[in-house]
Amino acid sequence: MKKNVTIKDIARIAGVHHTTVSLALRNSESLKKETKEKIQAIAIEMGYRANLLAQRFRNRRSNTIGLMVPSIRHHFFANFISEISELAGQADYSVMVFQSNEKLTDEIRNIDALIDNRVAGVIASVSRETTDGSFFNAFNRENIPVVFFDRIPANANGAKVTVNNFLGAQDAVNLFIENGRKRIAFITGSSHINVYRDRLDGYKHALSQGNLPCCSKYLIEGGFLLEDGMAGAKKLLSLSERPDAILAVGDDVAIGAIKYLKSAGVKIPDDIAVIGFDNDPMGIAVEPELTTIEQPVILMAEKALKFLFEAFSPDRELTKEIVLNTNIVKRKSC
Repeated sequence: MKKNVTIKDIARIAGVHHTTVSLALRNSESLKKETKEKIQAIAIEMGYRANLLAQRFRNRRSNTIGLMVPSIRHHFFANFISEISELAGQADYSVMVFQSNEKLTDEIRNIDALIDNRVAGVIASVSRETTDGSFFNAFNRENIPVVFFDRIPANANGAKVTVNNFLGAQDAVNLFIENGRKRIAFITGSSHINVYRDRLDGYKHALSQGNLPCCSKYLIEGGFLLEDGMAGAKKLLSLSERPDAILAVGDDVAIGAIKYLKSAGVKIPDDIAVIGFDNDPMGIAVEPELTTIEQPVILMAEKALKFLFEAFSPDRELTKEIVLNTNIVKRKSC
C-alpha cells in the first residue's frame, strides 16, 4: 500500500523544518513568496494530501488557551504563568505554555504549534529578538484572538496589557535624586523592546527634570540575567568617575550588580545605591535587601484573561488596551 506523504517527508526533500512546510501549505505571510512556492510545488509533485482529521479538528475550538513567554525561568513570567493558569482553571480552561527562549525562530515555531492545536485564544509576550510582530497576525487569519502583555510587538493586531514602565523608571530615578545621588547609571535591555525603551525614556526624563546630565558612559545595554548585572557593574566601576547609583532593568540584574559591587569592596547604599525592577522574592535574600519597582502581575493576568474572554464573543473587540501603574518597594539598597 502506498505510504501517505507527510509534511515531514516534504521538509526532508525541501531541506527545511517541518513547521516551515506547515506555514507554506497554509500560505502564511510570514514566509517569503519564493520559499512558499518552492515548498508548495514539492508538495504537489509528491502527491501530498492534507490530513482530513486534522482539518476537521481545526474547524472547532478547544478549551485550551495558549500562553507564550520569552522564558519560564524569569520570576515575572513564572508568576504570570501561575496566575493565568489558576484563573483560567476557574473558568474551565486549561493553559498550554510555550517559551521562545528569547529566540525568534522558536517563537514562530510556537505560533504554528498553537494554531495546529486550535487553541481558543492566545496570550503572548514576545522574544528579545522580535523586532516586527507581523507574523503574529497568523492567529487573526485563523480567527484566534490574541492578547499581548508586557512586551508588545510592532505591527501585530491584538489587545494589550502593559504597565507604565516610563513612570516606574522615573520614580526610581526620582528616589535616587531625593537621596542626593548625582551620577545615576542604568543597566538596561534592548531598546527595540517597548518595555526597555519606555524605562530608558523614563530614566532620561527624570534626569532632565532633576537637572542632571544623561551620560552615555552610564548607560550599559545588556541582558536580563545575574551575570549581566555583574558585567554591567564591572564596566561602571572601571570608569574614572564612578556612578553613585545604579538602576537595573530587572531584579536579577540588580542582584548581580550588588554581588559584584560587594566583591569589589563597594558599600551599598553608602557608596552606590541600587534599585531593581520586578520585585523578585530573591530581592529580600540579598544583602542589603533590594529596593525595587513592583509590577501588578495578578492584575495584569486578570486583565489579559478578561480581554481574551471578551474576544470570544461574536461582536468582539480586539484592540483594547490598558496601562497599569507600578509601585516602589523600598528596602535597604537605596
